[in-house]
Amino acid sequence: MSDESTGAPPSLEDAWATLDRQGYALTNDRALGLPEGLREDFHKAYFNSSVLRRDPGDMPKDRRRARDVIRYQWRCGALDMQEHDSITITNRSGMPGKRDHARVRFLEDPQAASLVRAFLSLVPPGRRQADGTFDINLFRTFTNVVSGPHCDDEQFCVIYLLSRMGGGAETYLYKRGDFSDRGEPTAEPIFKHQLNPGEIIIFEDKRFKHGATPLEAPPGGTAMRDAVVCTVDYRETYLAGAGLN
Repeated sequence: MSDESTGAPPSLEDAWATLDRQGYALTNDRALGLPEGLREDFHKAYFNSSVLRRDPGDMPKDRRRARDVIRYQWRCGALDMQEHDSITITNRSGMPGKRDHARVRFLEDPQAASLVRAFLSLVPPGRRQADGTFDINLFRTFTNVVSGPHCDDEQFCVIYLLSRMGGGAETYLYKRGDFSDRGEPTAEPIFKHQLNPGEIIIFEDKRFKHGATPLEAPPGGTAMRDAVVCTVDYRETYLAGAGLN
């Protein structure tokens, strides 16, 4: 693909440059040109008991989730998207075998489709795959956000924070080499930030282990964090029949 960026808003070009320079970039939904009210509408439509479910064996054990997988093609700067035929996860997160979680078909909803399009546009033009898959996970967490620092073994990860009640939940990135043989960090994270509603981070997965600190309940209340977590997959993940975390 060409790395020409003609027609891209300055904020998107800045995100591309920052991502290429340091391996991650922090932005927000308004900077990407998403319309006012989309975040609230998306949150109301998908983060509810009709869409999210808690699945046996999932970790953290109190997490509720749903997901979709989109197949996309970039052609001369234009993006085409279709629903992929499978969302099955295979042999991931230390859990052997295949898993299926609740599916949401985002491309049937124009607002959700515009969100997917914006996330895919965060990938710099010169690093886009002509034909690939994009994995979208909706996560509602109450205590631990993740089990610990990990990699998804995909090209890029995108995290979009929709809502948070309580403290903690600081997103962090460690260099992959900054861990002992026992899996303990040997250096400080190169990035640590409590994402606020509307903020989006994209990072190059092969360079980092990522995660988030546990949620902290507000005084007299219950903690809850709603986030969209996505991966720009390597071609072999789905198109060669593999699964995705």
